[in-house]
Amino acid sequence: MSDKKTVAVIGAGISGLCAAYWLQKEGYDVQVFEKSGHAGGAIITEREGGFLIDLGPNSTLETSEVLKELVGELGLGSQKIYANEAANKRYIVKNGELMPIPMSALSFLKTGLFSWRAKLRLLQEPFLKPTLGDDIALADFVRHRLGREFLDYAINPFVAGVYAGDPKALSTAAGFPKLYALEKNYGSLIRGALLGARERKKRKEVAKDRARMFSFRDGMQTFTDALAREIKPIAFHTSACGLRQKGGGFELEIEQDGRRQTKEFDMVVCCVPAHALAALLSETAPEATGPLADVRYPPVSVVYMAFKKEDIRRELDGFGFLIPEVENREILGSIWSSTIFPGRAPEGHVAFTSFVGGTRQPDNALLPKGQLEELVLGELKALVGISGKPVFTRIKTWEKAIPQYKVGYKKIQAIFDKLEKQYPGLHFAGNYRRGISVGDSVLSAHETVERIIQGIPGKV
Repeated sequence: MSDKKTVAVIGAGISGLCAAYWLQKEGYDVQVFEKSGHAGGAIITEREGGFLIDLGPNSTLETSEVLKELVGELGLGSQKIYANEAANKRYIVKNGELMPIPMSALSFLKTGLFSWRAKLRLLQEPFLKPTLGDDIALADFVRHRLGREFLDYAINPFVAGVYAGDPKALSTAAGFPKLYALEKNYGSLIRGALLGARERKKRKEVAKDRARMFSFRDGMQTFTDALAREIKPIAFHTSACGLRQKGGGFELEIEQDGRRQTKEFDMVVCCVPAHALAALLSETAPEATGPLADVRYPPVSVVYMAFKKEDIRRELDGFGFLIPEVENREILGSIWSSTIFPGRAPEGHVAFTSFVGGTRQPDNALLPKGQLEELVLGELKALVGISGKPVFTRIKTWEKAIPQYKVGYKKIQAIFDKLEKQYPGLHFAGNYRRGISVGDSVLSAHETVERIIQGIPGKV
């Protein structure tokens, strides 16, 4: 590119870092602004005393070639590690006991997780009428297609583990578009899963339930640190306070060390959370501020807790466990970090990463750290069987954790398409747009950069 276009990337989370990385590769003059002193957003890894703690995402799924190629480009192939096979086994709490999720037809028939009535109910699914309307709460969708037991003991805990959310509020179409598409395209989840698998194979796509889980030897921050090194100096501790159109570009007001100044750019890529976008766009697009400010981000506390192996009464032979709301427990679930990946705890120790709060119990997430530790320890003792006290604990509270794709959220997603068309040069990427996972955030950035390169406003 002979005449370099200038681009401001606001936010140095995973989407912002990816967008900046790819734009720089294409020859754009990129400046990244980050409010905090940390690149990577919610991806934070700490190491202390032989313990390795991921305080945000602990892994991601290899669902796209884009993500796979990016990891390779960054030279991280030798540091990439796949989850232990034991992590394929996952548990759900029922009646206070950990019960394995059935992973085959035979184990499904034998499991006590679901009653025979619930299992027989599945036989009706291919013959049920489709749900009505363009949007429906996930709870209503699942109750109609699979029955109440599958909602309570499969979908509810899954949603708590992924979104820290409530299936009664979340949108099937926006939050679980592939599930929604199975019914829309095939009239049945079961029929769609079978036929869709053949089509994905032809397209060389990998479904999330079959994609390999991976991280890095030194934790997930390895990924974002590598991206940050490739980007010219990031302006840390710098807040984006205002955004205005000016000529054919934009004027960005920033604040650093208590001083405000304005900078002009040809384009702006916004990669901050929806609630921060609402404030940023108050002057440029005031009609969008109300809906964006209403996007809920419930609090979640991540509690990493390590014990002497001899103090654990059961074998940690899986990924961990999730807890259905009907069980009335005080945490959302816990993953067995030292089982999933090596190097998460020193020899003779095991590590748990537990999650507290979400839309189910937001007040629990905001408890003082001492109370949080006691709450999690009590649940682990009751559900896993622990006789000793933790030898190491680390707690991170995310006061605004994960955007909730509630019923009606497709209207929120449409706002970004509309703004990109209405204000050429203004772009958006992040976990509020196409999905909340690390992989989805990477793809959101990639799609945005593709639109910039091709000069296509709005959705690809």
